[in-house]
Amino acid sequence: MNLDAKKIGHNHPENYGHDKPFTLFYDESNNPRKLLLNGSGLNIKKHDNYVLGGIVLEPEQNIPDISTLRKLLKVQQNAEEIKFSHVAKGDFEAAINSKKLEIVLSWLLKNKIGIHYTNLNILNWATLDIIESIVAEDSFIQYQPFHRELKNELFSIITSDLSGFLEILKSYDYPNIEDNNVKPFLRSIINFVKVHYPLKRNQFTEELKFLLIKALEIPRLIFLTNEKPHTLIESFHHFFLNRIATFKNATHIFDEEKKIQADLQDVRVIDNQKEISYSFRNSKSTPGIQLSDITMGLVGRYFSFIEKTPFSTLIHKRKNLNKLQIKNLELLRSLIYLSDHSSNALLFQITTLESEAKHYFLMTGKLANGDIT
Repeated sequence: MNLDAKKIGHNHPENYGHDKPFTLFYDESNNPRKLLLNGSGLNIKKHDNYVLGGIVLEPEQNIPDISTLRKLLKVQQNAEEIKFSHVAKGDFEAAINSKKLEIVLSWLLKNKIGIHYTNLNILNWATLDIIESIVAEDSFIQYQPFHRELKNELFSIITSDLSGFLEILKSYDYPNIEDNNVKPFLRSIINFVKVHYPLKRNQFTEELKFLLIKALEIPRLIFLTNEKPHTLIESFHHFFLNRIATFKNATHIFDEEKKIQADLQDVRVIDNQKEISYSFRNSKSTPGIQLSDITMGLVGRYFSFIEKTPFSTLIHKRKNLNKLQIKNLELLRSLIYLSDHSSNALLFQITTLESEAKHYFLMTGKLANGDIT
């Protein structure tokens, strides 16, 4: 099967550098394989952010011999590869308290090796088509300029009672909403929003209520039809394809992953009749994948920490980081800036506005209205 890169890539007009002949190495963090609705809510106990990415090499750049890095990390000689577990353990706060992590991040920066990633809030991804289906209607075009704000407010309300919201989704066979169920489905969501409406939130929460009530006139939710009931994410291979298609002149080298390899077995991504190069390799013989395991182990923990931590708590925690934690956070920020300078498409997020604001705060110590550190 041939897929057109122009149709599946992230081709935002403000992107730059995505046409460079990079070499991109990949590993994953927090891949649940599938996300399904079931009797207990979801088929998984944790819904951490899914991250796909790793290190990036500029054109004609090579990875230095990592034996030096192994020695610095004091990795045992019988270890076949370097993994995140050799560098740090625990959650994000524990991980950035690792001296070995400082060694790795400093080594990458010394060698001007950047990182790239897709950061996906899987619950937000699974529910954003509710708003998308409404604002796609011509009669709702006035809501399109602030559709992300509306999604942000809905997601905030959803997470205030996730189990209750998942019950609603399951009862209507979401994401497959039959036409005769559109009004009952929307009424259930409206009632849920009213019950969990946050006091003193912002203007977009009120707009969300108006939008949902007005949407009762819609006969069909366009992005929630002809789907598999109770299947929120069937496979994560689409995110692999998106990266391949976005960086059409790059060489893509993925860690071996049986399900993804099976899903992509007969898929070719084509750009102007040219096939884009991608392959799967064994991490033991591929230093770039080993470095990707370490970097995405950290990045996955970082973004999951952001999602789970309220803003007020995040402010307190950042102020109380020790010197090593601050150093590692600064090194991560430097890697992100190095990569963004080369191409802003290297760092791709599918998450909420609130999560992006928390990411900005952790990186800079600043809020949109000024410095608070």
